[in-house]
Amino acid sequence: MLETIKPPIDVPRAHLDPITTLSEKLAVFSLALMRPLRHETIVLCCDATQRGVGIFAFDTKLKITEIIDRIIGSAINIESVATISLCTSRAGGGPLATDKSQFSAAKTRCQNAGIALTDWFLVARGDVQVLN
Repeated sequence: MLETIKPPIDVPRAHLDPITTLSEKLAVFSLALMRPLRHETIVLCCDATQRGVGIFAFDTKLKITEIIDRIIGSAINIESVATISLCTSRAGGGPLATDKSQFSAAKTRCQNAGIALTDWFLVARGDVQVLN
């Protein structure tokens, strides 16, 4: 199991259980992340009641603002998507100085598409950070 995120004891069930806390979101992301860590971004899509309706994985080194259109294009095809949360792994690399502005720009792009971007996690070896 990924050393940074403990194995989940209780994972929310898709379409049934609301995913409202950071620990519930991390439980879902911990099952989706590739091991060993590599450059990827996982997107958790939820409906208006915060129930999971889809997960997308983007295997890329691009900045979040460079892949946000792909994320929106994929999520918008699922009719019930109201919110998304992101989890990025940089294969051991930590936060970048541009992450805050990247999140702000991504949040605006999502808002313009009618989707709320709620959280952005960064997973690196030995650390999980919330980049909101």
